Parts: sequence; structure tokens; C-alpha cells
Amino acid sequence: MSGRGGIAGAFGWAPLVRGFEAVDEVALVGGKGRSLQELRAVGAPVPEGVILTTAFSAALPHEDEPLPPRCVEALDEARRRLGGGPLIVRSSAVGEDGRTAAFAGLLESIFPVDGGDPAALLSAVRRCVASRAAPRVRAYEQARSVRLQGVAVVVQRLVQSAAAGVLFTDGVWLRGEWCRGHGQALVDGAITPGAFRLDRRAAEATRRVAHVERPPEDGSTFPLSDHAARELVKHATTLERRRGVSLDVEWTVDPEGELWIVQARPVTDRRTFLWSNANISENFPAPVTPLLVSFARAGYEAYFRNLAREFGIEDARIAAHDEAFRDIVDAHGARLYYNLSHIHAVLRLMPFGDWFVDSFDVFVGAGASSPEGRRVVDELASLARVLAHVARAYRDLPARVSRFERVVDEVASRLHPREVATMPSPRLGEGLDVILDVRLRRWIDASLADCAAAVTYRALGALLRLIDHDDAGAAHADPDPATRHHALLEGLDVAGAWSLRALWDLAVAVAADARAREALVACGGSFATFRAALAPEIGARVDDWLDRFGFRGSGELLLTEPSLAEDPDRLLPLLTRYVEAVGDPNVESPARALERQRAARERETARLRERLGGPRRVLRALFDALVRATQTSVQLRERARFRQALLYTRLRGVALALGRRFVEAGITDAVDDVFFLRFDELVDLAADRAPPGDVRALVASRRAEHAALSALDLPDVFTLPAGAFVLPTDLDVAASPSIELPPEGGVLRGVPASGGRISGRAAVLSGLADAGKLAPGDVLVAKQTDPGWAPLFFLVKGLVLERGGMLSHGSILARELGIPSVVGVPEATTRITHGRDIDVDGDTGHVRLD
Repeated sequence: MSGRGGIAGAFGWAPLVRGFEAVDEVALVGGKGRSLQELRAVGAPVPEGVILTTAFSAALPHEDEPLPPRCVEALDEARRRLGGGPLIVRSSAVGEDGRTAAFAGLLESIFPVDGGDPAALLSAVRRCVASRAAPRVRAYEQARSVRLQGVAVVVQRLVQSAAAGVLFTDGVWLRGEWCRGHGQALVDGAITPGAFRLDRRAAEATRRVAHVERPPEDGSTFPLSDHAARELVKHATTLERRRGVSLDVEWTVDPEGELWIVQARPVTDRRTFLWSNANISENFPAPVTPLLVSFARAGYEAYFRNLAREFGIEDARIAAHDEAFRDIVDAHGARLYYNLSHIHAVLRLMPFGDWFVDSFDVFVGAGASSPEGRRVVDELASLARVLAHVARAYRDLPARVSRFERVVDEVASRLHPREVATMPSPRLGEGLDVILDVRLRRWIDASLADCAAAVTYRALGALLRLIDHDDAGAAHADPDPATRHHALLEGLDVAGAWSLRALWDLAVAVAADARAREALVACGGSFATFRAALAPEIGARVDDWLDRFGFRGSGELLLTEPSLAEDPDRLLPLLTRYVEAVGDPNVESPARALERQRAARERETARLRERLGGPRRVLRALFDALVRATQTSVQLRERARFRQALLYTRLRGVALALGRRFVEAGITDAVDDVFFLRFDELVDLAADRAPPGDVRALVASRRAEHAALSALDLPDVFTLPAGAFVLPTDLDVAASPSIELPPEGGVLRGVPASGGRISGRAAVLSGLADAGKLAPGDVLVAKQTDPGWAPLFFLVKGLVLERGGMLSHGSILARELGIPSVVGVPEATTRITHGRDIDVDGDTGHVRLD
């Protein structure tokens, strides 16, 4: 249930009046009423009002009959809440403002209505209810094969409107129209309105937000101030994410320039999908090629299908929602994006699926979503079966992740670079099939670890909020829930830190060996020279590190980025920094940092357990179980991610080996042409089944398209019509706003990810190759980090990321090392210049520019 109204209605005592404070079921408040409640829920400026519910309309008698006392009381309550003055009275039908039928303008909206005149208010309410049966409404119902199921009535204070307009959120830009006054002329089509567009990225950015494309026929100037335009972007896109569809948002501006949002309905007549790069950009931070896109499409579809089966969702139900499993990821602007509309539809196959949707969105940092309000009794019917499947799936989760590790290790051994170098093309093609088989059929154990991390993290947060609620006002209550939450996840032994601890041990060995130290200084950046000068024992340790961890690196899943093992020259600046750190008495080793964070976590855990004594022993047992489950699932998820990087590196190695064979055979011109072939095309070529047409021409065409798309600067979230893709012309690059210079001071805000506070010099980096720019005590600033960045974490004292959430890999690693961290900071890499002094507060999520 999404509000009390549905529960009340089930017992026949549904309320006659509702406010905007909660989000009720559409059956109680109608489409427009529910929309206004959702707008208020996301903090949008909605004129004060009440909703006379469908129960009120059902109880409203004919005009020649006396009003029941309940209806009189409801009208009196509406007038008490809103006072005198002008009102607007609007219909809110069940089925209005939906995804497939808007009924725009067909039902009554009456203004101004004298709020001090009971008879005038009653008359307006009656007209709205009666409009349900108007001939124009009946005709629309027949034409669209839909039917309204009831009518509520919205009564609001009437805003004195200086200008009004509409904003459409379908597209990478937000486009809108406006005119003078209340906007009736715009709705009626009586004038040619002004046209404008807003930059999606401008809600918390330094970009110029508004661009006027055409003045209106009435000659009025653009009515939105810069602040009002940013607020409109923020509220429209927040509600868009919550609902998962593109919206038609109606707004107005009063004579003082204050913005009010008066309605938001889904864009009808065409399906739209909500795309988001939250979390997926952490794994794939740069433009992706056709080979990776085709591999990812197949992999993510299998990921969600296999999870649905594992959790006991019936095959018939999965088949009925087949489309939702397709195209769960795709490329826009040569970047990978999640199709959140499809993912949400898949997750809602689960009982209480709205909770899983919200858990996924928290997990990936995509914002909130809108509940569907399915009946609790229907959800409970399938819950027992699903719980039995889930219990079996998670009973042996550590063993299942170990099984996944063995599978990947076996494939990685068979496709080791030493083996691949001499394989003929057909065997390399077989290697591709093996890798795809792992991704499509053997990945379920890793998927379960992902789900466990998302669900247990969310459940632990809910339990901590419950404890806070019970302790409200107590002396030991926590002032900052986020700080306490991530304190329980500090000092975990996660796989992301394995490479940096091993690199520290290697640096200790190099620092202790005079010959190795001299070779590191004298090699001139050449790994071959460095390696040739090492003693056998040290040389063997270097080789071992590269073999075990050299596949890791920034952009390690992109396929197009060479690993440290392929390009070991890039290891030398990193190793140099580590050797310098070994000799610095003020630098704490990774092992000591882990122990310090582990001790802090254990103290915090003990403190919270102490609060749950006495009559709350059951709550303590639940707390203990959830803490263990969350910590374990996070560790298992990171172990699976470690093997994912290994498998993708092997895929790159096989592809490049085929690329060399193709160049030798005259099929392609360059080794890396293979990245511009789809996975199935690459398999066919390996088996001597050439795709139709000229492979060279195909690759050249895709390279040109890839270059054009890679130049686009797309928003992190946008909606597009079904089947549509972003083209270079969609963003109108020539007319795009330029970035203004960042302010000299101020505070940037993000998500607190790892506690503590640190001040230092900002090091704005793009990857491991920039390690030479780091200095002791720097704060790392980056767009995002994947686990391949791990060796850099040890060299910095703070972390600021543009993307990510509490469960992103960077956040997890930062908590292990005790690095104060803030993630999800919009435009951090453009607003913070390299070398600038900043202050990072990992408890509040604030980054201060000094």
C-alpha cells in the first residue's frame, strides 16, 4: 500500500478529504491528486490544497437532495485548511493523467472560485464531478478504449500567475513552452507560445541552464529566473526518476517570480524509457565499442533472467514479461546506460517488488522510484514460495562465490596470454564461446552476491533507523545515521585491497634491496630495463605481482584499455611512490590501516549492541545477523568483481590475438579493429564465417560513428522514446552552453561514504597513468573509480568522486583504509582544479573549496 487510503477503502471507511502530505492510492485521490502528492513528496513547490476523494464523490447526492453531514464536514475542512481568497477546483479522475490516456482538458478545472463562499465551492465541486459524464469524455474513452473509474476533486489556492508554461522531460534536453498569464491560451492553442530548453545537468551545476529558442506571440519575456529554472529542472527530473517515465510538467510563475508546479503527467501516445548511467559508469567510465556493447547486452539480460528463475519466479510470468528483460543496458553517446524502466519492471516481478526497486536504486545511486501500490494480500500469496528459493540460494552463498571464482580461474588459465599467443583462430573462437558461456550461464553466483549486498545494506539501514526512532531524545542517540551506517562497514578485508597490499609488500622488498632501488631510479621509466637489472628473487616477485594483479587497472572492463601486465611501464611510477612511502615514518602500512579500521568498526558495533539490551534482545539478535550478512555480502561481491575483471581481461587478450590473425590474413587493417565488431561477428570471423560485406568498410563506418558519439556530453539520466538513440544532432553541440568558471569558494555537496575529515591538495586524475601527479597527503578527485584504481587509494588521504554511492567499489575500499570520502559530487572534476586546497568532510558529505 502506498498510503492509508487503500487500507481504509478495503474496510469501507475511506476518508473524504486528503492533503498532499502522504502519497495515496490512485483509486482514492485520482490521477491528478496522486501526481500533486508525489510532487510534494519530492519537495516541489505545489500550491496548498486538499483532495476531496472518490469516496466524497460517491457520497455526493443529486443537486435536489441534501448533503450528507460527512460531505458538509469535508467541504468545511477544505475551506478551513485553505481559508478565504481565490481557489482553483480541478477534477482528478481515476485513469486521468496516466501513461496511455491523459484526458487533458476534458474534465473540468474551474477558477477563480471564492473560497469564502460555501455555495460557490460546492457548485464548482459538483461541476467537476459531473464532467466525468460529459460527451467529450465519453468520446475520448471510446476512441482510446479506456474508461475512468471514479472522480476525486482537487481544491487548491489559486496562484496569481504572471506567466505559465509546460516542460517535457523526454529527451536529453528538457524542452518547454510558455506564455503570459495563466496559460489557458497555451492549452487552448490560441497563440504561438514561446519555446525554450533547459539543460538537465544544470540543477546543481555551473552551466547556463536556460536557452530561449523562440519568443511567444504575446511578446512576453522569458519568465524563469536562473534560480527558478534550476529548481524546475531539479523537481522535474527527480519526479521523472521516481516514476520511471518522461513527464509533461505544468508550471506557473507568480508576480514575484516564484515558481509553482501545478501538475505532472506521463507523456502519452508513445512509450519512453528512463536511462541512467549510475553505477554502470563506475565499471565502464569511458566510451565503449561495439564489441563490449554486444557482450554487455547479452550479459545483463542473462543476469536478470537467471536471478528471476533463481528466486522462484514462475517461467510463465518471466515469459509474459520477456520484453522487460531485453535491452536492460545499451549505449548512448558511446557510453553504457541502464534502462531503468526495464530493470524496474523486472524487479517488480518479485513480491513487494517496489522495495527491491528502491534497494536497487540505492545500490546504484540512481535516486528514488515510484511504488505501484500492489495489494499486500496479492504480494503475500507468492512471498512464501520466493522466500524458500531465496533461502536456498543464500544458504551457501560463500560456497557459490567460491565456485564462481574456480570457474573463472579455470577459464583464465586456459586463456592465459602465454597460451593465447600461439592459438589458431578456430581455438580462439572457441575461447570466446567459453567466456560468453560463463557470462550467460555461470554468472548467477556472482549475481547473488550483488543482490545480497544491495538488500542487506538496505535492510540494515532500515533497522538502524528503527533503533533511532526508539531512541529518539535519548542521550546516546546518534546525530548522523549515515556516519554510523558506514562505520559498520569499515575495515573489511575486501578483494579491492588485495593488489595494493601485495604492492606494498613488493615495495618493502624493493626498498630493502639496494640493487632494486638503484634500478628503479636509473631505468628511465622502462620496465624492461628495470626488470633486467633485478636480482632473481626480486624479479620473480615483480613477475608474480604482475601475473596475479597486473590485469587490474583503471577502465579494466572496457576491453580497450591495456592492463599493467600488458604495459608494465605504467607500474613504475606507482611502485616508485610506494617505495617512497615505505621509507616515510609517517605513512601507515595497508595492514595497519586495515587493523585500525577494523578496531573502530568493532567498537562501533559493540556500542550499538549495548543499546539493544534488556527487552530489546530480539532486536539485538536481528542487528547481529544483519551486520554479519551485510559485511559478508559486501566482501563476497568484491571477490566476484575481482574475477569479473580477470575474465574481461582474458576477453581482451583473445580479441587482440584474433585481431593480429585478421591483419595477417588481410581481413582488417589494424589489430584493434576487432573492438568495432560485434561479439557474434567476431566469433563468425574466427570460424572463417565472414559477415556479409566489406569488413574494412564496416569497421571504418563504426569508427567514425564512435568518434562522433564519444564527443557528446550526455546527462547522467534522461528519457527517450522506445527504440530511440541519441544522435550528435540531438545535443546540438554548437549551441551547447559553455561551462562558467568555478567559484573561488563555496561548498560542494555529495554523499558521505567514509567518515572523517581531511584537508589537502586536490589531485584531479583520470586513471592509474596519472600516478606521477600525486604528492603525499593529496586528496584524489575523479569522475569515478573502479577497483583497478585501488593502488592509488593508499597514496591519498581523501577522496572526492563525481559518481558513486555508499556501496560503490571506491566507497568500500575507502572505508577499509579509513580515507574520508565524499561521492556523488556533481562536476567535481571541473569545479575543483588540480592543486587547489580543499577540505573533505566524510561525515556530512561536504567538500569545501578553500
